[in-house]
Amino acid sequence: MVQNQEQNQKTVVITGASSGVGLYAAKALTKRGWHVVMACRNLEKAEKAAQSVGMPAGSYTIMHIDLGSLASVRQFVNSFRASGKSLDALVCNAAVYMPLLKEPLRSPEGYELSVATNHFGHFLLCNLLLEDLQKSPAPDKRLVILGTVTANSKELGGKIPIPAPADLGDLKGLEAGFKAPISMIDGKKFKPGKAYKDSKLCNMITVRELHRRYHDSTGIVFSSIYPGCVADTPLSISAKPSASDKD
Repeated sequence: MVQNQEQNQKTVVITGASSGVGLYAAKALTKRGWHVVMACRNLEKAEKAAQSVGMPAGSYTIMHIDLGSLASVRQFVNSFRASGKSLDALVCNAAVYMPLLKEPLRSPEGYELSVATNHFGHFLLCNLLLEDLQKSPAPDKRLVILGTVTANSKELGGKIPIPAPADLGDLKGLEAGFKAPISMIDGKKFKPGKAYKDSKLCNMITVRELHRRYHDSTGIVFSSIYPGCVADTPLSISAKPSASDKD
């Protein structure tokens, strides 16, 4: 009986599930009978977070991922597949926001870290796990990427807290390889707050394109949401120049 329940239990991967939206989404889904894979950079922090909100043992699995490293993303996918779990939903929630940086930080592959973590890492994760999602028998299988109002230059959020609005330009920074000295997608001068907004705009464009290409053929629901300002997460603390994140 227990074995049958485990076989029928749906599995969701949530990145950045150790705080904020990711953590409480994980808690809510375990209450609804899902098994949650908490894909996080800091495993100890994730375990303490799960226990702090009362997630029952056995209702979640913690697996390492550093979205700023493409190699780590690939390793996570290999580890997830080795676990034998099905994939019925993927929630791309993790993000870094470093608005006070004077100079860009770089990923192991040499890319500006905000875009590397928030967009490149999730873009690779989505594309690698698309096959796994497609195999799910669940009628409501879905892929969600968290967006933000700050990616919309026409909204007030696009003007705060850093005035420069999201703008990918002609993608000249990507065309030039996006490695030092290039640090912005549009190829212009580094602006850390804008780098975050640009990365989230890329997230939202990615969801729309995934829907256009794959929804009709796979039945996967692709969506982007903006949860509003969430104070209970390190991402909201912008007073420190170090990487604040939901991991």
